[in-house]
Amino acid sequence: MIVTGTFWLGFGAAGLGAFFGGCLRSLFSDWFNHAKAYLPYGTLAANLLGSLLIGIFAALVAKGELSQMANTLHAGGFCGGLTTFSTFSLENLKYFKQGKTGHAMLYWCGSVVLCLACVYLGLALGKLF
Repeated sequence: MIVTGTFWLGFGAAGLGAFFGGCLRSLFSDWFNHAKAYLPYGTLAANLLGSLLIGIFAALVAKGELSQMANTLHAGGFCGGLTTFSTFSLENLKYFKQGKTGHAMLYWCGSVVLCLACVYLGLALGKLF
């Protein structure tokens, strides 16, 4: 692979987007993830928003209305920093270890179904723009 200026521009775009996405995810966790909450709503909210946005960005790229570099910033960077499969996995494992199988299954299945629905909705919304 030859490293060019475009590579570094993409690298910077992804990093910048990830910074802001990660900051927003941290805020969501601070605002919504409470010890007394039934589910980790902050993580769920971040993953749902990221899924919706990545659907919109994918539709805009497919229509030629969002450049690959802008997609790197928005989808790869921001949505990548915002969403978190690792935290989702850790939270589910904690539920299983605590014997809260119902919580784990609801969070697991609900997250997958709702995130897929958000991507689908995002694709549909992106076609409208």
